[in-house]
Parts: sequence; C-alpha cells; structure tokens
Amino acid sequence: MTSPRLGPDSRIHDAIVVGAGLAGLTAAKSLIDAGLDVVVLEADERPGGRLKTDRVDGFLLDHGFQVYLTGYQRAKEVLDLGGLKLKSFHPGAMVRIGNTWHTVKDPIRSPWNRMLSDAIRTLQAPVATWNDLWTLQRYRQSLMRLPVEEILKSRGKSTLERLREVGFSERIIDRFFRPFLGGIFLDSSLNIDSARMEYVFREMGLSTAALPAGGIQAIPEQLCRSWKPGVLRLNTTVAEITDTGVKLSDGTQIHGMQVVVATEASGAKRLLGDRLPIPEKLSWNATTCVYFAIDRSSAPTREPILWLNGNLVDPSPKGQVASESFAINHVAFPSLVQPSYAPRDQVLASVNINRSIPMDTDALVSEVRSELEHWFGWTVTHWRHLRTYQVPCAFINPSEPLWSYDPRGGLDRNGRTVACGDYMQTSSIEGAIQSGLLAAKECLLSRGQSNSLGADRILGKR
Repeated sequence: MTSPRLGPDSRIHDAIVVGAGLAGLTAAKSLIDAGLDVVVLEADERPGGRLKTDRVDGFLLDHGFQVYLTGYQRAKEVLDLGGLKLKSFHPGAMVRIGNTWHTVKDPIRSPWNRMLSDAIRTLQAPVATWNDLWTLQRYRQSLMRLPVEEILKSRGKSTLERLREVGFSERIIDRFFRPFLGGIFLDSSLNIDSARMEYVFREMGLSTAALPAGGIQAIPEQLCRSWKPGVLRLNTTVAEITDTGVKLSDGTQIHGMQVVVATEASGAKRLLGDRLPIPEKLSWNATTCVYFAIDRSSAPTREPILWLNGNLVDPSPKGQVASESFAINHVAFPSLVQPSYAPRDQVLASVNINRSIPMDTDALVSEVRSELEHWFGWTVTHWRHLRTYQVPCAFINPSEPLWSYDPRGGLDRNGRTVACGDYMQTSSIEGAIQSGLLAAKECLLSRGQSNSLGADRILGKR
C-alpha cells in the first residue's frame, strides 16, 4: 500500500481552513490576526465562494444579482468599508402592474425635497392600501426594536402566513412582497421561513443595499489581500479530515492542530457526516441573470432603483404564482448605482429570473428581449447581450427553518474541528462573516486560557 504524500511543507499548522468562501476567509483572517499559522485550502480557482465577479468588455458582472446591506454589524467590524467604496440603491422600487409602472417609496427615507412627491405617488400606486402602508411602518419599527437573536428564534412559519398574520392585504403581498422578497430569496411563492424574512426585513430597514466599486467579489478579495504567499492555496480539493489534519484528493496530507470546515453545506456534510445535523440532500433555489449593455442615451432610467414585476400572480381566481412559466422577477441597473460597473458611455442592465431556464443561451436571450420590450419598449432591441449566468445552487432553499442558529459558535465543537458557513446563520454576507468569527473564537478558546483575550477581541465577551 502506498504511503500518503506529505504536503509542500512538513510543519504542523495551527489551523487548516477548508474553503475560501466568506466564512472561511473571515475565520482565517481572525486566526492569522491572533498570531496563528494558518493555511486555507480552496477547490475553486479563486476565493469568495458564491461572491464572484467577471470583467467583460469593461463591465463588472456579478454571478447573479447580489448586494451588500450597509447596516450589517459584524461585517463592518471585519471589512474596510471605505476601501470597498460602496454606493447604494435608492430605497424603494418601480413596480409594474399590468402594463404601467408605479413608484413605491418610503417617504421617510426620501430626500427632504422629494418627501411629499414620493408620498403622493406611492399612495396613488395600486400596489398597497392605506392600511398596508400604516401596517408596513409599524411592522418595520417593531422588527428594528428586536434583537437579531430574538427574531431568529421565531421560526417554523412561512413568510406568506406571517405577512397575512401581520395584517397585509393580498394586494401588497402579490404586487410587492412576491417580487421584492422573491428577488432576495429566489422564491416568489413566499414559502420562505418567516425568521429569515424578518431578519432581512429588519436589516433593510436599518440600511441601504449597496455595491462595491470592484464588484461583489471585492469583498472576499479584501479579506485575503495582505496574506503571505502560500497561505491561500487555490485549486486544492480536500478529500477527508484525518486524525492529523486533512488529506487532499491527490493523496497529499497536510497537518494541522485544528480544522475549520468552511465549505458550502453539502461539502461540509460530506466531510463531517453525522456530526453536522443537516439533511443529507439539500434543496437549492436557482437564479438566472442576463446582462445587457445599453447606450447611456437610450437607458430607460437614470435613477438607481429596482424595477419589480408586480404581475407574478395570475389575476384569475386561481391566483397561481408564475413560477413554472417564463417570468422576469426584477431588473436592476448596477452601473447607475456604482459607475465602475460599466464604461462611462454605457449602462449595465441586470435581468433576473428566479429559476434555471432549460434552453440554450440564444433562445433564452430572445425570450428575455421579448419580455423586456413589454417592460421598456422597442429600444430594448438595441441592448447588447453581454453574458448569461445560470446558477442552480444560488441559495439554500429558505423554506426550511434555520437548522442550527447558535450564537455560541460552530456545530462540531470537539476542540479540534469546527464548522462554519452562512447556512449556519442567516444565509447572508453578515451570516457568513458572523459564522467565521464564531469558528475562530471557538478555535482560540479551545487552545487554552492564554488565548482567551484574542478570542474576546474577535467577537467580544459572551
């Protein structure tokens, strides 16, 4: 029998982090900052997990529509937000009802010189009743007063049930919440666990949705930019966790005192087995994102705001959600928010559908153009297709309650192996960073009392 090969160095690392998504990068950075010798192993060709950005013809194309919420508390402690040069969408949306666009904004968050006009246009829109608007304000304020931990404990009920329980009308549920929340969770049916929805709703009430100047991938890249060569090892797949560290797919062994499993959920399940109490088969929500380049002079808007499809529910008595038929959920123009997303004389359009589309790219783009012509008119024929991203595993199905939300740390706390990932928290950028911080704290605390001060600096005393 062939002996396993040793790694590129024979030393024993303080910690091995498996996975360079946001949770793994955060855990690794925290441990490195605490003085530990860390190696990060990533199977992909670049760090970041699902936070990816491509440069195409001078445009920045994120893999699917993604934003950073400026109110994230843990994230702002870890990231240099000034370095990301964030710029935000305007709060509110344009909502398409029938063939007409209507403005829906929160006048309280509008500039003072536009409060009255935004309030009037919102009240005139056939999207919400007066009672809905009043209920919306009270509901948001009640969530903003609750600690995050309290919100995430109240799980097990669908978002649709919860919105009806709060007192919202079917009108605002179908015409606003379905496309708005559907764009976040990639599920217009609103079968989302209400705890997840209320967490996001709370965060959005405290912040704005923003884009980094370098694209969404700038967030993970910032975390590992200052690392020494050899700390981050890309194109490196871990096959199993061993008694002395990990074994790679090519048989190479890397030794470490502790192992942080920071892969996505199915990968963590493969490595940790029954020690990670999540379902064997995970259900994912998919997304399709089609990007177009538009001459700035012919762009349908200059305002950095979302354009939502308020026609997702069949107006017939059956009221079926258009989940199985072709339907655009929303359109965004990222370069109107963050100018770096497009060349100066161009505008970037991001067209988003809440599922994978089983057709070739040319046919899909033709279908999208046809739909967009109903939205924005004949000038869509001049929009230039840049690239299409079909992401089948974009978001773990949020209809399940949070399996493991635990403010104390990772699941597999045996002193040597700890798991982390956004699936263990709130399935968000904040959740991934929070989970990585908790994993790093567990690693430091398990190393003895001498490192407890370093652990406290990472996440505060608990």
